[in-house]
Amino acid sequence: MTPPSLPRFARGGRSLLLASTAAVALVVGTLSVSSAHSAHAATASAKAATSANLLVDAGAEDAAQCSSNGLDGMTMPGWTIVSGDPNAVCYGASGYPDASTPGSSNRGNQFFAGGGTGNSDLAQTVDVSAAASAIDAGGVPFGLSGWLGGYAGQNDRVGMTATFLNASGSALGSAAIAPVTNSDRGNVTDFLQRSATGTLPAGTRSVKVDLAFTWTAGDTTDGYADDLSLTVGASVSAPALTAPASAVPGYDHVFVVYMENEDYSGIVGNTSQAPYINSLLPKGTSLSQAYATTHPSDPNYVALAGGGLYGLHDNSIATTTINAPHVGNSVEAAGKSWKTYVENENGNCDYTSHGYYSPDDVPFTFFQNFKSDESATGYCARHDQPLTQMTSDLKSASTTPNFVWFEPDDCDDMESCGVTAGDNWLKATLPTIFNSPAWTQQKSLLILTWDEGATKAYGPSYPNRVPTLLLGSQNTVKAGYTSAQRTDQYGLLRTVDQALGLAPLTNNDKYAATVNDAWSGTASTGPTLTTTTPSVANGSSVTFSYSTPPATNSAKNWIGIYKPGNTPGSQASTAWQYTPGTSGSATFTANYGPGTYNVYYFNNDGYSILAGPLTLTLS
Repeated sequence: MTPPSLPRFARGGRSLLLASTAAVALVVGTLSVSSAHSAHAATASAKAATSANLLVDAGAEDAAQCSSNGLDGMTMPGWTIVSGDPNAVCYGASGYPDASTPGSSNRGNQFFAGGGTGNSDLAQTVDVSAAASAIDAGGVPFGLSGWLGGYAGQNDRVGMTATFLNASGSALGSAAIAPVTNSDRGNVTDFLQRSATGTLPAGTRSVKVDLAFTWTAGDTTDGYADDLSLTVGASVSAPALTAPASAVPGYDHVFVVYMENEDYSGIVGNTSQAPYINSLLPKGTSLSQAYATTHPSDPNYVALAGGGLYGLHDNSIATTTINAPHVGNSVEAAGKSWKTYVENENGNCDYTSHGYYSPDDVPFTFFQNFKSDESATGYCARHDQPLTQMTSDLKSASTTPNFVWFEPDDCDDMESCGVTAGDNWLKATLPTIFNSPAWTQQKSLLILTWDEGATKAYGPSYPNRVPTLLLGSQNTVKAGYTSAQRTDQYGLLRTVDQALGLAPLTNNDKYAATVNDAWSGTASTGPTLTTTTPSVANGSSVTFSYSTPPATNSAKNWIGIYKPGNTPGSQASTAWQYTPGTSGSATFTANYGPGTYNVYYFNNDGYSILAGPLTLTLS
């Protein structure tokens, strides 16, 4: 990795760390121990594991819609997406394993893959506390296994690790299955079964299983996994697949607006081009780990509106019809009202393109119940109306729909006319909502987000991380807060579901994680980064305090200070320090020259943001 005396450059520490992990992972049937409180090696007398498979969705079969190209993100039910954008790919997708590819005889229709944004990681934590007495007495064996593989001569790969945790979440030891390399596979596409066995350390109360995908080349990360298993030699019941807990409160109205084609760093902190958006940050919660689903634009709209892509991989409004329910139908099923409003639409249900207006500016125009009834009084016309109608509807809470999706045209959404045009449009449009009876007298939530990142490309340089801001009336959303909890367009859809009491559309929104620390009255349990001196004279000392839960604790977490416009992972930091432990502080001598700087708290020698950015001003 980069020596501490040198500035950090893109992918330095993280890529070397992953490469090292892959190199030291042990061979089949052995145990890798990561601490002094180690698991004991399996012996011939150890009892065979007797539990059922304790992993839920161990073959990626519960993913709502498998990917046909490996490039789209999705919810992985039962698993937590720790980093990147891992997904489930269909067996038989072009260029991918099919039914005849060597592998598990227990395979289903889809398998785990690494996604389209470089290195990625999935994790699942299994509760084994029901066997606490037996585990503490010693001799309870475990078995960890999986079919791991990859693509042809490409050395993208995936490894599997089980970490044994005590009741407080601290690691007691671990077992690792080394990735199957291209050499292991003989440079052909297939899966090989790998396993590790051992004895659970005394004190184990849960087991965290990680799938770590490593990218080497190309758009997709082509490490593959299927038919995974974790068993223990004790009476532990197999868990049921359940949705993650959600703290989203109920609302009377939810407003959603999509802007286009900007990275998080292109908006948050960009006060010169987006002064209005940045003025909203002290009034709401910014989501620093929000990700789009894929490229180009339209599939990202459909993801949030429909709970899946339904095979859409382009902007083909004229030739694509989706025959499936959308979130508007969910609103109706709950006995509530909804509309979508678009800038410069020529009347209701306008399917023509003119000027900067396009019918795919809102996603509902892809769906069958819109396309099949375009009459003047039809379903489409009752729900798809010009933006001017929103101003009229907002005059009364009774005429304001419970769910509103409103859109600028292709100029004011930032796609064609730039950031400032979109910022000005929001400045002119949002006060109409904020001053409405629905906002001032009732509970209303605004979700301001972007469809995709600035560059329509894949791989580790293009994480597809987008700005997202939550604003709530009646003090329902934390003001001036930044959440580092990960979300995506399915997580936002589940947020809408929870806010309005809607049934989920697919497993994508049913099992998506919501951001839970954004709401007033909820504890801020995620990582934090603070300073009491955000503005100091150049050359002064400035101290940053940090904290992180045990799950993201690392001796190589670090704080980095960046010049405005410099992107972590792409440009070097101005200064940085390691920040070991679950809490502490780091003091910098801020002699970097007058100006403003962005300060981030990163995870494990990489560029996954735990908290921030904070703004540091040197005078």
